[in-house]
Amino acid sequence: MRPAIGDVALTPDPKVERSSGIEPAKALPDPDSPTMRELGLFPGAIVDGVYRIVRPLGAGGMGLVALAHDERLHRDVAIKFIRPELFDHESLRDLFHVEARAMARVSHPNVLTIHAFGEHERVPYFVMELLEGPTVEDWLVQHRDRGRLPDVGGVVRILEQVCLGVEAIHGARTVHRDLKPSNLLMSSDAADDDLRVAVSDLGVARILEDPSGGEVTCLVGSPQYMAPEAALGEDDPELATRRDVYALGCIAYELLTGTPVFDGPTDLSLMSKHLTEKPQPATALRRDLSPGYDEVLLRALEKDPRRRWPSVRDLRRALLAVRERDRDPKSILVADDDEDWRELLRTALAKRFPDARIDLARDGDEALSLFDANPYAVVLLDLSMPEVDGMELTARLRERPSANATPIIVTTAVGGSNEWRRLAKMGADGFLLKPVDWDDVTMLVRRTLRSRAERSAPSASSACVPC
Repeated sequence: MRPAIGDVALTPDPKVERSSGIEPAKALPDPDSPTMRELGLFPGAIVDGVYRIVRPLGAGGMGLVALAHDERLHRDVAIKFIRPELFDHESLRDLFHVEARAMARVSHPNVLTIHAFGEHERVPYFVMELLEGPTVEDWLVQHRDRGRLPDVGGVVRILEQVCLGVEAIHGARTVHRDLKPSNLLMSSDAADDDLRVAVSDLGVARILEDPSGGEVTCLVGSPQYMAPEAALGEDDPELATRRDVYALGCIAYELLTGTPVFDGPTDLSLMSKHLTEKPQPATALRRDLSPGYDEVLLRALEKDPRRRWPSVRDLRRALLAVRERDRDPKSILVADDDEDWRELLRTALAKRFPDARIDLARDGDEALSLFDANPYAVVLLDLSMPEVDGMELTARLRERPSANATPIIVTTAVGGSNEWRRLAKMGADGFLLKPVDWDDVTMLVRRTLRSRAERSAPSASSACVPC
């Protein structure tokens, strides 16, 4: 077995080994040590006459990261130096240069931006944007500490942005090769509207056009997220990007279930499991997870790279498709006194929401009875019905606590703004004039369902982390 490069071989403390990219600040070299002062890597030092070091931020297998202030542009930045004990190793200096070049090739909001590259007292460094927020690993640990699994929607929001960033890296003919939660930086919590996730740490990236770009005669990556072909040291340039697909599958699995795909006491045992063992379906670890995620994740985690998703874009689209199906209503109640219209609605809705149970009511009274027996995810009702019409049915449904999260959409051949204002005050969510456009119905059902769900959702997921 050839030695691994990066966190595994270069981090001597086994407690730090599993934590991957950035070690806690206490693991940093003492900034007041003679070596650090000799190299000019201490708080207050000025790098290249521009960057004033403020304090250490973290350390990885190859680099030290510090908060610095750009005195010229008056902004805070992150500055990464190769570790002092490594800067005389030519192959590792080359890897550090490759990381800077790889990051500079990509311009995308989901990839950390590099501003400058140089040497300070013979120590190579590069300057990056500072993204203030937790890593995805930190975010997951916070949920574990609370005994909660992350919300599925929040996980997919994170994964979508990570995939977009990796797609941009691949579009620049570069493979990351060390994707893991600690290398994914967040601007805020996943529930925030201004969430941004950026891919960082291309320290073992390979630039595909460059035969020597990042290539060293050793293994690269982190065992917990390492594709089987990477563990074997195989390197087919045509399939190189599928290493990142595998790593993203590992990350997605861990975020959705709270559990790594494989775990083991040593790096060798971990790599062996990635090579030989079949992953458990994610739904076996999280019961509230849609079965559609099993298909997506297990394909990403195929041992043979030829059987994985062909690209990160395909993986992203598959995840989003499952999320869309997951968000769709599982039960719809249609209330209308026109039999032909009821059947037309049933047919159209069944085509667009194939997993939903669709029940029909001939009038408001029957609709109330059906809803009381088994509340529905969405109600579509006609404004003009005998006895209990759409106005009264809307008001009576909204009196029921079981209908708090249920969108009510009203269809009618007559009526206008006055009726809609009255219905809105009663709690109706949408109003459509017959004949309707079926795409409009589909869009309104999805939009109102999500809006109601967001208003009624608890502040934290009720799903517990599996023991």
